[in-house]
Amino acid sequence: MALLFYLSYVAVIVAFAFVTLSLASGLLYISELIEEHSRFAKVIGQRGIYVIIIFHVLLYFTESLPLKHILFSIFCHIVYLQNFSHAWPAISLTSITLVASCGLVIADHFLWFFYFARITQEAKHQRYYKGRVTVPAPSFTEVATFFGTCVWLAPMFIFLSLSANDNAIPLSSDTNTELPLS
Repeated sequence: MALLFYLSYVAVIVAFAFVTLSLASGLLYISELIEEHSRFAKVIGQRGIYVIIIFHVLLYFTESLPLKHILFSIFCHIVYLQNFSHAWPAISLTSITLVASCGLVIADHFLWFFYFARITQEAKHQRYYKGRVTVPAPSFTEVATFFGTCVWLAPMFIFLSLSANDNAIPLSSDTNTELPLS
């Protein structure tokens, strides 16, 4: 049985490597699709953010999520929408909207992380000390789904679109860099 024990560790490492490579390949493929079909990707990105904002409103009414957190997340997604300007997919790495988006995604992540950690702790505390739970904690899959769709999806789309303009031909040239005719 000792050999099987060590073999299972090797299998877990190999499986982790395959999952990591599959995820990387999938993200590269999505990045290529955004590069090849940038106009359609812009429409998908904008409409996706509108759908996520609607999800936030629906979750406020159906799941009783805190209003301040919902409003902050909606504000974050409105800032994410500003990245889809007329020059998209050419996003400057120093643009104020991209820098603000980077900061807001981190703040939004931690805001929701601490919220879900707190309600999970409260549910554990009630179950342990009082023997009953008045408000059940969301499951891991519910929290992961919320984070994947409502917190990370739009910023990930914007992040993947950053490489869409890497191989584009420059649209303007500097007149001071003329080549000599001789």
